[in-house]
Amino acid sequence: METHLSPWVLSLVVYLFLSLANRIRRGSGRRLSGPARLPLFGNALQLPRKRVWMKLADLAKTYGPIYSLQIFRTPVIVINSVEVARELMEAKSANYITRPLTKMVELSGYDNGPVLEPDAGRLRFQRKLLHAALGQGQVQQYEDAQEYHVQTFLRNLAQDPEHYFRHIRHLAAGITIEVSHGYRVRSRDDEFVKEADIFGENFSDAAMPNNYIVDMLPFLAVLPSFLPGMGFKRKAESYKKQYYALADRGHRWVQNEIAKGAARPSLTQIAIAEWKPGQYSEEIIMFSATQVYTGGGDTTTVILAAFLSFMVKHPEILKKAQAEVDRVVGSERLPTVADRPNLPYVEAVFAEVFRLKAPISLLPRLVDQDDVYNGCPIEKGTMVFVNVWGMLHDEDKYPDPHTFKPERWLGGERHPNVYPLDIAFGFGRRVCPGRHIGEDFLFTAVARTIALFNIAPGDESSGGVLVSELGKTFSGRPRQRFSITPRVPNVEELVRYRGE
Repeated sequence: METHLSPWVLSLVVYLFLSLANRIRRGSGRRLSGPARLPLFGNALQLPRKRVWMKLADLAKTYGPIYSLQIFRTPVIVINSVEVARELMEAKSANYITRPLTKMVELSGYDNGPVLEPDAGRLRFQRKLLHAALGQGQVQQYEDAQEYHVQTFLRNLAQDPEHYFRHIRHLAAGITIEVSHGYRVRSRDDEFVKEADIFGENFSDAAMPNNYIVDMLPFLAVLPSFLPGMGFKRKAESYKKQYYALADRGHRWVQNEIAKGAARPSLTQIAIAEWKPGQYSEEIIMFSATQVYTGGGDTTTVILAAFLSFMVKHPEILKKAQAEVDRVVGSERLPTVADRPNLPYVEAVFAEVFRLKAPISLLPRLVDQDDVYNGCPIEKGTMVFVNVWGMLHDEDKYPDPHTFKPERWLGGERHPNVYPLDIAFGFGRRVCPGRHIGEDFLFTAVARTIALFNIAPGDESSGGVLVSELGKTFSGRPRQRFSITPRVPNVEELVRYRGE
């Protein structure tokens, strides 16, 4: 019992001492407004463990678009305004680029890669690689990959609608690994996909705040592994071994394809072709590509699953979108990205899905150097929560913000501080580098699903399959049944992939 109690008693004493020192150092100068704080806990007890972004948006109604909190000893600012986010994250992007890490993430090696890289120099090279391979000018290189994976998804949906979510996950994994490594997934049991799923589970476990005692008491990381309570060190080592093996395997596969003259366009292939010895570590290529394909599929999964859910709930909207596709494209071919400017209602549906189900609700950052906003100091080490969900549910910009209403995007100007697709991919130097590829790819999948299928409420007797009330993790219990059926007689011909 003493073994478990002593570190907690010690940490409490240290915490009280540091808290007092912190308060003396800060003094009573002007600071951002925010709710009253409790001794020791600050505002921690006021925040729910689930869907905290909703509570943060609610607090903004009282304290404004940027306000302050204290979570135990950690100072926090919350940004609920696109304008404030652009002023800080873009105009001062170098100061707001760091992402907070749990100690378990660091021990597991997951900070090696552009998603969580703490080293500014390495991150600069990683971002340069990502933009060179995934930027707007590179979109055309991945058109065949997009065509193959979207057509495979549509064919799977037509043949086996019951497992729609499996098809979405297969689509997400397939497109991301082809973009990152040029590897084409052809089997649902693909080993690369399985290993990526294992990585995802391991990373989620390691990244969960305060999931391990070492996250609360970081000094434990330097103690020997044989001591009681050090099981987290062995687990972190197994996570790191799996991650590094996955990265190495993918990189070697691309090198072999290049040697054979068979490599498809990909981030890794482009980076290797442009890489010069001594320019930067080849590890940077390896881990940048690995994090693209292990984490890049989340947006696809969230948006397509949410799209299907909204179409079940709003069949009248689906019918309007289908009528537009029929009128513009006809029934002898499927819509492409080139048709996008001529499909304003489909575009509106697409934008509204992004608004209500943005793939990331809350973007955490750390302040690297002391800063000032409107005369209020923002200290180095402050945690920043960029509340994307709150921004996209701002009732001043989006009347009736919780209602799925594509019409709000018809006939108006696409303002970057309002349009969901200009907000949902992030801000500043951490904006999603694959945005343009992802946007084209997802629009194509959505438009073609609209063209090919009727999606309607169903019941068990009619063979309707379950669709979940979607949360961020898709762990909610399925609550609504729907049926999905082809609406055109030539569906088999239309979903055929004509490449290779």
